[in-house]
Amino acid sequence: MSIESIQPLEEIAALQQTIETRWQKLHDENPDGVFRYQLAIERERVTTRRCRFLLQLNRKRTTARRKPDGISSMVPAFDPTLFNFNKVDSREVLLEVKSGNCSVAIMINNSPLTKFHFLIVPDRSQNMAQILTQDSLEAVFKIFLLMGDHRYRMGFNSPGALASVNHLHYHFMLMCHKLYVEDAPLTALGEDLYLLENQPARAYCFLHKSGEPPAQLTNRIFRLIRILLSQNIAHNLFITWNGSRDTVRALIYTRLKPCENKQVSPFNVAFSELSGFVPLGDESDYERLDEIRLEEYFREAQGTLDEDAYRKLDQTVLDGLADPNGR
Repeated sequence: MSIESIQPLEEIAALQQTIETRWQKLHDENPDGVFRYQLAIERERVTTRRCRFLLQLNRKRTTARRKPDGISSMVPAFDPTLFNFNKVDSREVLLEVKSGNCSVAIMINNSPLTKFHFLIVPDRSQNMAQILTQDSLEAVFKIFLLMGDHRYRMGFNSPGALASVNHLHYHFMLMCHKLYVEDAPLTALGEDLYLLENQPARAYCFLHKSGEPPAQLTNRIFRLIRILLSQNIAHNLFITWNGSRDTVRALIYTRLKPCENKQVSPFNVAFSELSGFVPLGDESDYERLDEIRLEEYFREAQGTLDEDAYRKLDQTVLDGLADPNGR
């Protein structure tokens, strides 16, 4: 399908309703097992300390999902022999739209973590590796702003930060629980750049006020990601509205050492977990995990005990963002 034949994003009426209606129908009917399982959260609880993490027990996510790929490089080449989103059942695609020069496939996550968990796959046929691009980020952020329910959050895991498929994609998840990152204190680090530190995760943060041009935020994020890639720093991106729903927070979590394989701890430390939503596949982990243990896993995954290395990274980021020749 050529991009000229795809309907522009701006012409889609009731985008959220269209996605949800098609997702729900496919989930309920589940023809030929298009979904690997029908979502059924067995148990959930909220931790009792300052961050109030939401823990959910979803054993099917562990037992029924496709085995994630191990990605050993920060800039891996696309391998057409491995699983990619050109190989999915065509019924998994809910909608295709175009935004600028970018065509976008909106498809189910067939191993969902939340109701209406869907994926954005930009320029699917171009076989791009899981490395964030400016055009795709702009398209995805436009979709984020068009979602009427501000409980939708957007996430991206880079190679080395628990990306499970080396084919460019973003996650959209309806998270009905308030997350600590929505209103956690921020420290000004530089012009327009803030730091979320020991809250309990560490992240760079940009803010976007309602009414500001979307490109203002996406340009900042993309420049920061380019700096991180130049330093071989794996990263997770999480975009959410704040508690009062008048400001978007874009959080970029970093880790000093890339993680090649998933499930090295009782749970994956990716964008969702770092932000306060922790899906679990084992009942004993669900029972025993608390905020103290979660913070320990976060520190280990991000390497935040190495304060000198992070101070150097902060300065590298600030210098790169201040460079007038930077893009």
